Amino acid sequence: MNTGNINQLRMVGLGLLIVLATFAVYSPSIGYDFVPLDDELFVSGNPVVSGGLTQHAISTAWKANIGGYWAPLLWMSFQADVTLFGAAPWGFHLTNVWLHALNAGLLFWLLQRWTKSKGWAVALALLWAVHPLRVESVAWVTERKDVLSGLFFLLCVAFYVEGKGKMGYWGAASALAAGMLVKPGALLPVPFLLPLLDLWPLRRFEWTWRGLARQTIGKWAYWAIGLLLGWAAWRANATQGVIHSNLPSLVERLMLVPVNYVVFLKHMVWPTVMPLLTSSPVASGWTTVFSLAVLTGVIGISFWGAKERSRCIFVGWAWFLGMLVPSIGLVWAGTSHGSGERFSYLPQIGLMILLYGLGEGWRNSVKWTVGILLLACLTGLTWRRLPHWRNYLSFGQWIMECDAGHGTACQLGGDALMFKGDWAGAEEAFVRGASLYDNNCVARLCRIQNWCGQTEEAERIWGAFEEVSGQPLLESGPGMAEREQAMRWAIRGQILRARGDYVGALAALEEAVKLDTDPASFTVAEYLRTCHEAGRPEAGAAAAERLRAAKGIAIREWRDLLPRYLQFWQEGGRGLAFGYFDEYARRFPADGLALNNMAWLLATSVPDGLRHACMEEWPATALAWADRALAQGGEDMPGAWDTLAAARANAGDFAGAIAAVERGQEAAKRAGEWALEGNLQARLAEYRAGRPWREPDERTQAARKEPSR
Repeated sequence: MNTGNINQLRMVGLGLLIVLATFAVYSPSIGYDFVPLDDELFVSGNPVVSGGLTQHAISTAWKANIGGYWAPLLWMSFQADVTLFGAAPWGFHLTNVWLHALNAGLLFWLLQRWTKSKGWAVALALLWAVHPLRVESVAWVTERKDVLSGLFFLLCVAFYVEGKGKMGYWGAASALAAGMLVKPGALLPVPFLLPLLDLWPLRRFEWTWRGLARQTIGKWAYWAIGLLLGWAAWRANATQGVIHSNLPSLVERLMLVPVNYVVFLKHMVWPTVMPLLTSSPVASGWTTVFSLAVLTGVIGISFWGAKERSRCIFVGWAWFLGMLVPSIGLVWAGTSHGSGERFSYLPQIGLMILLYGLGEGWRNSVKWTVGILLLACLTGLTWRRLPHWRNYLSFGQWIMECDAGHGTACQLGGDALMFKGDWAGAEEAFVRGASLYDNNCVARLCRIQNWCGQTEEAERIWGAFEEVSGQPLLESGPGMAEREQAMRWAIRGQILRARGDYVGALAALEEAVKLDTDPASFTVAEYLRTCHEAGRPEAGAAAAERLRAAKGIAIREWRDLLPRYLQFWQEGGRGLAFGYFDEYARRFPADGLALNNMAWLLATSVPDGLRHACMEEWPATALAWADRALAQGGEDMPGAWDTLAAARANAGDFAGAIAAVERGQEAAKRAGEWALEGNLQARLAEYRAGRPWREPDERTQAARKEPSR
């Protein structure tokens, strides 16, 4: 075997090692769930994707405009995942990881061809691949946009630099078109970037006017593709209202440019977390001047004494600065004016080229030492950052911490806290989001108030938001999920019912039930309750039948809803549930079992930090219901004594609680209920210590498990 073949085998082997190493670094994300930010809109709840890769689905992908995004090849890649792996999230994550790993291998191949150094190519490809700023693009299913458009971008560059004649020209054009059918905005600068490659590594750039004209005109296909597909993407944004109408002035946007460049450069060099949602920083005169000075100084220093490598350094800087143009604040569409980590996916390759230009003359020992340390540090930071994307709960808590100034982060963080059972923390997050005029936070804040039985406060918050913002909360915005719409209609129905407007309440709750795909949701219970209280039980017959068919729960009368409200109390909706309990006790004063169960919940639930309606009445009410239940059931019922003891302790009567427990223990022994007798003994210890008995509710128990949304 000759030397050329051996070198080729070595290069193939190194490329495979880079692919496998990159895959290994990001492989934990394969087991992750979808996250609540955009994954439902673009992937899990996207009807264009859900049916898999079929002829009809492919045709639909070319016409679909999802949330202002026209990306036929992106939708088709998701469709292929559904066909190959099913709709579970692991298949989508697996494809993301493989695509990024392939990009790392392809980048290695290009860098090796350009630098003629396998060592530099390995180091730079891995530094780019394992950098923490890649996590957002790889672990977030929605950001398939980055890894897939990145693959087509690198193929475009490969065809342009390494291709020959028409095959190279049209291969690059085809790859550019494919990439823009995935993420058009990110690849708009490519026609400007390709001539830079004539300067380095091709070294065929002509500085004469004739040469410049020939090179510009000769790339007409790239310009045409960029203009055509860029216009199509802009039109898709405009039709969905994603193009911002209240743009800052051109002067203000120009002032933002150097500031954003410095922000990106800082995070690439020193990879702290970049906000996922927060828009570009506010520019002032001094920040703009300071940022310009930093950029000018850093760029000037990089060229100091680098005559032999000046072309490489120039291309590295131009690549970095040029590929970031769509994300630096000049054009605002969607969130492309923000400073998210995903926007650094392709621009950072320019810094890898720059690093080669700066360090090509370093001693090998220095290069190896610095390279290994950097790789170890970056890999460690990436592994620390990956778990934030594990599931709904971890993502919500993380995004609220790193993006607290954004309404959507408050909403997602509040949802996660509510899922954990921390309703007080969730309310605080929603209050913060509502102060930022985030309509999702306002809706959730109203929902909490309703669940706390504070419907007047919910109505006040609802009305105040609509008056100040001029935005109806029931109006569906672009991409609003049906679940979100259902929640808002349910809130409105509860407010109207509290007013006594049963006609309006039934209409609103009926709309909510139509949009809610869960036949056993609490919205259905609220609808059926309203039907009975309005004297129109027949209106809820269809919903009741769906509930019976799905869960075996038969709701024929108003009182049949009691188990649903007992459960809802345990899940956190105590004020609303208490309203039902109180009415139930008035309607059915002889139902000792129900009174006992309701009294137990009132007396033993852990305080949740929220202000529920009639909270001050709960201790006395629990005591009254427990006394009544004991009187109706007889003194030989140990469970009734147990409830009475808990109610007395909750009301501060620990001596009475101890006496009730002792009577309960005697009854339990007579009945042979040894397990209950043991429970009573444990509670007796609490009462003797002057502490009421607290029963962990379903929310507390659920928080011990990893949620899956």
